Amino acid sequence: PAGPFFLLLLLTVGANLVIKLINERWALKQSELMLVWCMMIICATVPSSGLMRFLFSMQAAPAYYADDSGLPHQQQLLQEVPENLVLTKDPRSVAAQEFFEGQPGDEAPRIYMRRWVRPLTSWLVLVGLFYLATFFLTGIFRKQWVDVERLIFPLARVPLDMTEGSAGPEWLSAFFRSKPFAFGLVLSLVFAFIRAAPVLTGATQGWLPSVDVQQFLWDTPLAQMSFGSAILFPIAVGIAFLVPADVALSVWLFFIFTRLELQTSHWLGRPIVGGTYGEWMQWQQAGAFIVFTLMMFWAARRHLGDVVKKALRLDRSIDDSDEPVSYGVCFWGLLLSTMGMVAWYWFYGMRGRYVVMTVALLALMFCAALVHARLISQGGIFFTQHTWSPTVVLHGISGGYAFTRVGAVVAHIQNAILIQDAREILSGHAMNALRISSVFEKRKRLFLPIMLFVLAVAIGVSSYSTLRMYYSAGGFNTENTYGMRSLPRQIFRESGRMITDPHGSAQPQWGAFGLGGGIMFFLTVMRARFYWWPVHSLGFLIGASWPAQNLWFPFMLGWLIKVGIMKFGGGRMLRKARSTFMGVIIGEFTAIGISTLLGLLAGIQLGFIFMPG
Repeated sequence: PAGPFFLLLLLTVGANLVIKLINERWALKQSELMLVWCMMIICATVPSSGLMRFLFSMQAAPAYYADDSGLPHQQQLLQEVPENLVLTKDPRSVAAQEFFEGQPGDEAPRIYMRRWVRPLTSWLVLVGLFYLATFFLTGIFRKQWVDVERLIFPLARVPLDMTEGSAGPEWLSAFFRSKPFAFGLVLSLVFAFIRAAPVLTGATQGWLPSVDVQQFLWDTPLAQMSFGSAILFPIAVGIAFLVPADVALSVWLFFIFTRLELQTSHWLGRPIVGGTYGEWMQWQQAGAFIVFTLMMFWAARRHLGDVVKKALRLDRSIDDSDEPVSYGVCFWGLLLSTMGMVAWYWFYGMRGRYVVMTVALLALMFCAALVHARLISQGGIFFTQHTWSPTVVLHGISGGYAFTRVGAVVAHIQNAILIQDAREILSGHAMNALRISSVFEKRKRLFLPIMLFVLAVAIGVSSYSTLRMYYSAGGFNTENTYGMRSLPRQIFRESGRMITDPHGSAQPQWGAFGLGGGIMFFLTVMRARFYWWPVHSLGFLIGASWPAQNLWFPFMLGWLIKVGIMKFGGGRMLRKARSTFMGVIIGEFTAIGISTLLGLLAGIQLGFIFMPG
């Protein structure tokens, strides 16, 4: 998220400079700045496209859409869903109506907090347990990824480099005094001004530098590739330069691979229904996610064995004193929080033999969370999403035996709240924060309590501010049209089919599932066995997704620049170019921060010209 980077820049360059003028010894050290940054990125999990995008709409929608003619089973679903998990079961509820449509008049909005307390508390129990489990899961893998595999964590590298030497005697650290950095910073700011310039002439939107590639493919044999536009996002170009060349290559190469899949299926007379977001691509991605997760566990098997031995006190020689969260806390915390989620589902109808299915559903959720953490930690892919649903995949694999009638509705709503939109998923931020924790010199074990505290504060503040916004403007009048209209209908249609026809609605795409898993296994083995293998498997995980549609072109540019410098420029030029692209990234974050503040004051939206999504 851009906000934490912009605020960190203000603290590092602005606030620290003022503090040094007063008393040099009071200057904020890198560890202190990094603690603030970790708190901010953890909090960023909650608002916007994180938790708050769907949390309230999925509680209010069952009653509001009960009489929707396009949802034939909605009345039945309204009876199935537990009363504790929805705002109301009354289709005539004023609280639900005003949530979506807003309240008349200009007075302060009435929020109906008493009605929201029960469903919000019920869901936040599950949310809190899942967030706890995510922290413990990423804590288990921290040493493996940081110390053993030595992933570069490009999104953590930027703030680490920016704050290094921040408490030194100089007004600005060596990082900011670098000429290549200054060149990249100025270049980025000038380009940002050019993109925002149309607003100064009276336009309501800035300029988004893009080329519609698909228009050149119409009336050609490649018309079915659904290429979309090539969009220039300088931040993505900079990140692509920072990551290993094979990772940057994989992002755009596998996007083209999925385009060729769509085109080839059309040539064969069996076009993929739904295209990029159709069931074939969803099941293919699910197979790739699952196999990649299994391969990650296999690669970390020795470390995971040490974690278990330490937690069970079978080997006291294993040292975890330098870990921000001890192995014992991670192991038992993950186990207990998972058991808590199983108990939550049991309370809401997933009992008896369905407990096994609940465990399988949670395993798929952890699979998605861990893969997103890897995409961010190794690939620097700051905008990640998946198209497959753990609920739908488990339903299909089980042949329709995975869920009770109530469990089907609850699992679909839960998927929307916690997994549907992974742009701000906690696992990536948690892993970046755990990587940052290596700069903390003292009291590392306070790291987790601090992160949990700020996360709880963020949930409380965001819950109130989000409800206030929706009751004031009306959910339908905000830009969250997907969360207010499209997603609830989609969720209720799928839930209705699972309840009325559980076996007929279970239609797994075994070919796509096997193909995705097989390709991922092949790529991972080739990468592990042959040092010359040029393609990484990370790109295949998001090849058919909205992020890849936005990022393929800037990642291609970043890859071309890096490969060209490596081949013709040498190490010295590569280091200078790295500083330049650091300047580009920080310049873009500066432009985002300034444009956001100005946009809030002037009522103009500028942010989309700087960041995808």
